[in-house]
Amino acid sequence: MGACTFEFTKNSPLRTTLVDEATGHAKYQIETPIRIVGSVTRIRKFDIPPQAPLIRDEKANSDHSDDPTDKGKKKTSKWKIAGRKLSETDDEIARIHWKCLSPSRIDFKGKVTTRKEFLPRTGKMKTSYKFTGPDGVEYRWAMGAMGMNYPRLVTMDEKKTVIAKFHRARCWPKRRKARLEVQPAGMGMLDYIILTFVFAEQKRRDREAAAKSGGG
Repeated sequence: MGACTFEFTKNSPLRTTLVDEATGHAKYQIETPIRIVGSVTRIRKFDIPPQAPLIRDEKANSDHSDDPTDKGKKKTSKWKIAGRKLSETDDEIARIHWKCLSPSRIDFKGKVTTRKEFLPRTGKMKTSYKFTGPDGVEYRWAMGAMGMNYPRLVTMDEKKTVIAKFHRARCWPKRRKARLEVQPAGMGMLDYIILTFVFAEQKRRDREAAAKSGGG
């Protein structure tokens, strides 16, 4: 299996769709409703060709319903793909429950763990994150210095083999959307890579925003 590059439809790790650059197929969707507290990020996996875009079913999402059994039920997002409706839990692979005063929680592969258990901090400045892949190998998101084309996912052995690398969006010299490049060695654990990337990259952006704000 060869390498794969995912293009971000939006420059946000929390609200975007990842599109296979080679085929144009949408592969992952990351959605995070805006809330003051208790935000939850949902990651969904699918294979949608470019001629069958993922769109919100506005009729299904309306508050009006003629069915009396719907009263009092929690509303869920509805989507359509080439005429097929999806609930927000269809093809869902993971959820991140963001917390401020306690460890964030991660729901993945049928297990519920804290961020500290699943994705502990590592490195001298504790700005990188490590996890154990499905192959039993330890990997680390190396975040690097602010303003650089990081993060990179590398093995935690002496070789430090690069498994995935993030390229930031840019406007000059040529406009380009953000991209996540995954090497062949990482294709068997894409779900792990996408989930851990979303968390690590959002935390990196939070730190950059805080540093800029603190700098005046």
